[in-house]
Amino acid sequence: MAVLGSAVALLGALTVLNLVLTYGLVRRVGALGPARPPGPIDAGSVGATAGEFEVRATDGTGVSRGDLPDGALVGFFSPGCEPCTELLPRFASAVRELRLPPARVLAVVAPGTEDPGPYTRALEGIARVVAGEEAVVVAEAFGITGYPVVCRLGSDGAVTVVDRDLRDLLGAGAAG
Repeated sequence: MAVLGSAVALLGALTVLNLVLTYGLVRRVGALGPARPPGPIDAGSVGATAGEFEVRATDGTGVSRGDLPDGALVGFFSPGCEPCTELLPRFASAVRELRLPPARVLAVVAPGTEDPGPYTRALEGIARVVAGEEAVVVAEAFGITGYPVVCRLGSDGAVTVVDRDLRDLLGAGAAG
């Protein structure tokens, strides 16, 4: 009977240790930020065309796929996503360097784990900003499943460049 009691106690201790280690691993992976799985709009999606959408920007103006001009820059961000937080100031700086008017830049701020206010404030004035549930509609139209993503559109609305860190995009932006 004593052996059975010891075995049950050992098994219980091992189970608690397993739970503690699993919890620690989950917290550590969560601290790395949201996963950025390749979605339909990824490096292989050059030439893809976004689906139709009609939404309201944060300034109250309507935005649709047909409103996006040749060479439009579209950035997708999610507050709380560490790579998005790192990319946001570089994206804003690149828009200013390229001297793109706000009508040629669409910034999509999807619902995230943090307040979208700092994102929208950083992007308003340099881009048309779509946030919240309206942003979900745009992200679905583009097939976005991971953040951040920045793309440039061609004359026919097709994606000509897709980037996650602006290296490829700035090369294409400088040329186009």
